[in-house]
Amino acid sequence: MIDTRSELKGQLFLEILKSSGRAKPAVAGTSMLPSLWPGDILEVHRQSVAEVSPGDIVLFERDGHVLAHRVVGKLGGPERTLLITRGDRLSRPDSPVSPEELLGHVTAILRGGRRVDPRLTRWRRVTSWVLSRSDLCTRLALLVARACRLLWWERPAPTDQQNSQPGVS
Repeated sequence: MIDTRSELKGQLFLEILKSSGRAKPAVAGTSMLPSLWPGDILEVHRQSVAEVSPGDIVLFERDGHVLAHRVVGKLGGPERTLLITRGDRLSRPDSPVSPEELLGHVTAILRGGRRVDPRLTRWRRVTSWVLSRSDLCTRLALLVARACRLLWWERPAPTDQQNSQPGVS
């Protein structure tokens, strides 16, 4: 799920994406672990259903929520194509995504100041299989990820004031 906690924030995100064709929402949910982690920033570009391929991560709006899930297939023909999506950590696919629900395609993931490829690798496939079968493993993975983020990625840079000691010249 994408972080659109306030209604105003969600409306602003949708307006930016629809008007400019690009947006950078933050990830809030865990359905796409290990490909997407809470706090990741997604680079999203508007695309039509015809331009989306199986394996792509797409954003869609459903029941007032914005979701980012992977495309696992397509249904229909050239006049009306629906996307079949599923969160990497989930065992069942979502109900089909209509062209009207599709918001865009994830082109990059920003994590800890670096770009991460959104493709499903062999490691991510195995990890998502484990996480989909164990809530305990999911909770442990989230704890480790949070600790890593605090230790390495979100540590504030030292300033002159932090480095100086009072009373010492």
